[in-house]
Amino acid sequence: MKKNLLSLAMSLALLMSAAAQAQTTNIKVTVPFEFTAGNIQLPAGEYEVKSMGPWGGSALSVHNVNSNAGSVVLSGSCRSQKPTADGKLVFYRYGHEYFLAEVWNRNSFSGSQIKTNPRQKELAKNHSKDEILLIASEK
Repeated sequence: MKKNLLSLAMSLALLMSAAAQAQTTNIKVTVPFEFTAGNIQLPAGEYEVKSMGPWGGSALSVHNVNSNAGSVVLSGSCRSQKPTADGKLVFYRYGHEYFLAEVWNRNSFSGSQIKTNPRQKELAKNHSKDEILLIASEK
């Protein structure tokens, strides 16, 4: 009986560890244009996008690796029909302004959808939306 309980406990711990790993984000990407993440305008450059907390969650840190520029954004979850081959960032462009919209981990069905800010909503009324994909490297 003790052996079975120990096996069950270890299996549960492994499953929880795998689930935690699957929900965390830790990617690096070069963004060749200025963009808005949350309510913060960020310069072009190399960025790390990380989950805030060991279990992932709704807050993501978007940080320029060569400067102090960065933002914390709130996100909701989104899903795709098939797993993404690579980690990627999705930006929406309205006119000449770019907004971070989604973050996807490699080999995952789920991603993080960034909350829309007031400026983005305003621009969406008068401009068409273009989707820009940037492939990220996993850290």
